[in-house]
Amino acid sequence: MLTAMAHSVLLRAVGIVAAVLVCAWFALGIRQARDANRASDIITATSPPSPAEARLARSLLRSAGQLNPDRGVDLLRSQLALREGDAAQARAIALNVGRAEPEDLDAWLAYGEASTHDRAAFVVALAYLNRLAPPVHRAG
Repeated sequence: MLTAMAHSVLLRAVGIVAAVLVCAWFALGIRQARDANRASDIITATSPPSPAEARLARSLLRSAGQLNPDRGVDLLRSQLALREGDAAQARAIALNVGRAEPEDLDAWLAYGEASTHDRAAFVVALAYLNRLAPPVHRAG
């Protein structure tokens, strides 16, 4: 049986370890958000990314995706592939996100954007988009 003092020391140690873990988790989240934002800035720039910028964006997205369950990083990967001219890869990434999260409007928008030269895929994207965000008709 632990003495009262040993019990108190043990509780403090557990509290300190828990606090350090929480701080590390928040620090990781901050880094991921920063890296995702930097990658997004590269991807959404006016001109397509240069090969060096694309490599940097991929590296930032790897970092942003580490232990991150958010599919937004995958959608940024899809956008990057499309900006680099690889519509098939962009479509495959967006479709994976859409299948994993069928209610994700952004995934189906990305899939549709990457499918402008694939009529069948574009029709699938439109069907999902119309179901998730039906058109609004004016009364009249």
